Amino acid sequence: MKIQSLMQLRKDDMNHASTRPVALRMIVGAAVAAAALLAFVPAASAARDPISGGTTDLHLKKGFVKKLTNLGVGLVGVSTGQVSGNKISVPVAEGMFDPTDAQGHITSPGGFQLVKGARSVAVTGIEVNTVHSFVRANIAGAHMQLGTFGQPATGREGFGARIKASQLTLTQKAATRISNKLGLQGGQRINQRVMSNEFSITSPSSLTILGQNEATFEGAPAAFKKLVEKGVEASGGVKPIAPAKNSKVTNFTFPISGGTLATNYASGQISTTGGIEILKKGKTLSPLMKITNIQVEFAQKTATVELEITPNPPFPGQAGRSSIVDLVFPANSIQSNPTTRQITVKGAEAKLQAVAAATLNQVFNQGGEKAPPASSEFAAGELFGTFSMTLQAQ
Repeated sequence: MKIQSLMQLRKDDMNHASTRPVALRMIVGAAVAAAALLAFVPAASAARDPISGGTTDLHLKKGFVKKLTNLGVGLVGVSTGQVSGNKISVPVAEGMFDPTDAQGHITSPGGFQLVKGARSVAVTGIEVNTVHSFVRANIAGAHMQLGTFGQPATGREGFGARIKASQLTLTQKAATRISNKLGLQGGQRINQRVMSNEFSITSPSSLTILGQNEATFEGAPAAFKKLVEKGVEASGGVKPIAPAKNSKVTNFTFPISGGTLATNYASGQISTTGGIEILKKGKTLSPLMKITNIQVEFAQKTATVELEITPNPPFPGQAGRSSIVDLVFPANSIQSNPTTRQITVKGAEAKLQAVAAATLNQVFNQGGEKAPPASSEFAAGELFGTFSMTLQAQ
């Protein structure tokens, strides 16, 4: 019996040992399969900025110019388009374009006209599309591809982009329409051929702001003094909420998580993470206010935050997002550097809104053995501090 038991144990051990490599191979195989699947997950799309300016230039090839000259066909500008020598230039009016990978489209309402005697063909609404590598236009009222190009050379032009395609090839469909409208017959007809080089420069109306750098809040000494008068400890009563930091009681930094900003600074939203915690320790009640995830709203010139106030009642535990300060930007407080693609904001004044001032008073007037002095009351329009930040555009 003992011998049989020992033999059975050895047999069981051998069975377990034989399954271990199989199990290990299954685990490794699953990991490899997971990695392979992740490899096919598409990367997040890059951000395209709205475009409101720039230029598109077509530098006509000598062979194409010679063909037009032999046919007696001239070129003139239409609307905002201009023709100078062998160059056609049209201002860009709109589009969506990512300057980091040169992907997107830009459109110019103007154009040019091919003229032969009493006949003419207008080419307007010129759209350059780098995603599909074509130039599209309205040719004598018909919307179609004017030409196609290969992989363009790209670079940065300040906050925008610069594109150069060395060969724009006229499509056969466009060539046929032009020939028909000009009344060209037989060997005179224009066929598919290299037409020009194509150059474009984009100027965005709004910038994508990257999640880089920090915003700094410098608390107004008078405002923080009022908190102390209400019973908030001068040291330790006001603290940062990670990932925010503070170098001193009234100075806080918040990581910038991203946003957008118009190039004229008239609109946009910049988001930050972290926050500030204000605690008043009392014997029977310890009011606490958490101010987190500050967003600077350039159109409204305000800052909104997520508020959490305890105890409950009289305030809800989570007050949600609220606008708490009006922002005043002094003259020349916002500057941009197209070379580094940075925008700096210095000393934007944060002034308490009426509801925010009343909330501060109501929250921190409680929890003490006696009522705070009248000098500690916050008022609408009072300076709570100043914001400064360096924004990095893509």
